Amino acid sequence: MLVSITAIVFMVFSLLLIFLFPIGLIIFMYRKYGISFKALLVGAAVFMIFQFLTRIPLLAVLGRQPWYEPLAQNLFFNAVIIGGLTAGLFEETGRYLGFRYVLKNDLSWENGIAYGIGHGGIEAVGLVGLNYINNIVLSLMINSGIFDSIIVPQIGEAAAGQIKNVLIATPPVDFLLGGVERVLAITVHLAFSLIVLYAVMNRKIIFLFAAILLHAVLNAPAVILLARGYSTWAVELYVFLFAVAATVFIVKSKRLFQPEQAAVDDLD
Repeated sequence: MLVSITAIVFMVFSLLLIFLFPIGLIIFMYRKYGISFKALLVGAAVFMIFQFLTRIPLLAVLGRQPWYEPLAQNLFFNAVIIGGLTAGLFEETGRYLGFRYVLKNDLSWENGIAYGIGHGGIEAVGLVGLNYINNIVLSLMINSGIFDSIIVPQIGEAAAGQIKNVLIATPPVDFLLGGVERVLAITVHLAFSLIVLYAVMNRKIIFLFAAILLHAVLNAPAVILLARGYSTWAVELYVFLFAVAATVFIVKSKRLFQPEQAAVDDLD
């Protein structure tokens, strides 16, 4: 059996979304607002440090501890604590430190957006985009008949067979959802970045805690829905509604970062 052409087309489309959406945002924001590329790079770097180099390795170490195994089997613990609160704690604290100490002379609504693009963009590429590139290559190898001769000797027949079966059996539309989900996730990251930026600019730490909580509210239900047998579509609908609310906030929040508004806030 072969991977359907539709599946491969959807993989390519999702891959293009994952790369082109943040690039398009960068071009638009630079032309319209002159965003700082420093903010973009700091957003990407902070995500890599607090996720790829800190949180993910830490969870991997915990996963090998005997006392941790019973906790990991608990859905509430996995969804709320691991999937929700730890992600929010690491990422939002990283955002706060990035704004507070690295971008302290570049704080503005525009650069809050730039930071969010860097943060969400590198997450999309690192966690999903590279996986899609791998899936496309493997799918083409399966369809050309060279998968078994190249992949099986490297990873073994059982592992190679499992990969092959997943790529062939997965409904093509599921590959499309990966790209769409990253667009929604990047949108939410823009909003989270602005919330934390507001916390820094107005010295109101409560908004950092709000961002951490909202991050958990985004992640935890998605994990629970999937574990309870709901379709991926149900999860994406939830993320979509979250992204719509985030978009409204992004647009409406601009006035909160205007100098005259900041002066009013200080008087309050």
